[in-house]
Amino acid sequence: MIPGIVISLLMLLLLFRFFDWEDVLEALRHAEWIYLLLALPLYLLSYALRAFAWWTILKEAVPYWRVFLSMHIGYLLNNVLPFRLGELGRAYILGKDGLGFWRVFPSIMIERAFDMIIAVALVLGVLPFVLISSNTKQVALVVGGIVILGLLILYLLARNRQWAMAKFIKLGSRWPWILRLGENRLDAFLEGLEVLTSLGRFTKVLLSMIVSWTMAITIQYLILLAFYPEARILHAITTQGISALGVAVPSSPGYIGVFEAVIVGALALFGISFSTAFAYALTLHLMYILMTGAFGAYGLAVSRISLGEVFQNVRRINIPR
Repeated sequence: MIPGIVISLLMLLLLFRFFDWEDVLEALRHAEWIYLLLALPLYLLSYALRAFAWWTILKEAVPYWRVFLSMHIGYLLNNVLPFRLGELGRAYILGKDGLGFWRVFPSIMIERAFDMIIAVALVLGVLPFVLISSNTKQVALVVGGIVILGLLILYLLARNRQWAMAKFIKLGSRWPWILRLGENRLDAFLEGLEVLTSLGRFTKVLLSMIVSWTMAITIQYLILLAFYPEARILHAITTQGISALGVAVPSSPGYIGVFEAVIVGALALFGISFSTAFAYALTLHLMYILMTGAFGAYGLAVSRISLGEVFQNVRRINIPR
């Protein structure tokens, strides 16, 4: 956890140099909180659609409500564990329902790949409208290319499942420890990639994710209006895309410091003051933590599993199948 905490502290120290706490408190006092109330139902709709996409990737193998709660358990774990270990946590939670960890985990990889593709598309789409360096554009193109290449590799593995297994077994004949390590797990992993071979299911997932992101952008826009009445939808699109890429940087649990720095930096492109942007980022971050925490805690209670048990299994990476 130390590298992530150091990065978060550095981001916070950097932010504190650029604004006055009195200005931040003033922005919070004069915010139009009615916009926050308008954003809450959109939050539920956005994450309901995201859970639907994940449910579709899993081929409706478990009840939708379990998928929705497992997703929020993962977000809760990300708020308290470093390096997105919540993704392993929700694979473990949902895998306990009979699917197995290695059947669920690739579905999370696919969901996150969709996220990265949409985020990169947003960043590239707004580049002509904001002052941003050519180097950043090149980085975005490289990231987008890597994500698309990753999806292509997963697609080829899914389409050539028997070939992949044959190659794996051939390697296992030379190094038996490889075969013992993952023969059954690889088969379950490849099974989880089958969604990529179905055009109808792939389209359903893509549309669900796009609408979910549209709702997320609307949430950003509404909350920004509370602090900055001149806000435009372009501001929300920019912060949504850049923040999604920015939190991929290692940080402390919950992306503390990194999330705020990314939001402030994105809004600085439009000349919005650091204090206003920081007040907005704090509100947006707190809303995310509270909402995901509430549903995540409820999901843990319903699952009758403790946070400690999930952590211990994730920490050992000894997930029962």
